[in-house]
Amino acid sequence: MSIQENRSDKGRASKAAKSTKTRRVQRNDGQIADWASAKATLVVGAVAAVGRAGGALRFGYTSDGGAYAIGVYGDGQPYTDYVRPNEDIDAYLSALIESWLDV
Repeated sequence: MSIQENRSDKGRASKAAKSTKTRRVQRNDGQIADWASAKATLVVGAVAAVGRAGGALRFGYTSDGGAYAIGVYGDGQPYTDYVRPNEDIDAYLSALIESWLDV
C-alpha cells in the first residue's frame, strides 16, 4: 500500500467517524448516553435485585456510544437491552428491578 493510499484510507475513516457521531447525536436529540446521569440508587438496586436471583448485569454502551447497553445474564439465554439516551434510563432500571423482584 502506498503512502497516498494509506492517507486516503485514514481520511475516509475519519470522515466516517464524524458522520457516525453526527447521526448518533441527531438520532438522540443531541443527548449522549452517560451512565453518570442514571440514579446511583437505581443502578445499585438493579445489581442487587438481579444478583439476589442468581443473575448478573453488564453495563456499557453500544459500539458507537449512542445508547446504553445492558447485558442480562441468568434469565434464560443472555441478552442485551438497548436504551437510547433520549429514553428514561431511570424508568428502565426501575422496571428491571421490579421484573427481578418476582423471580
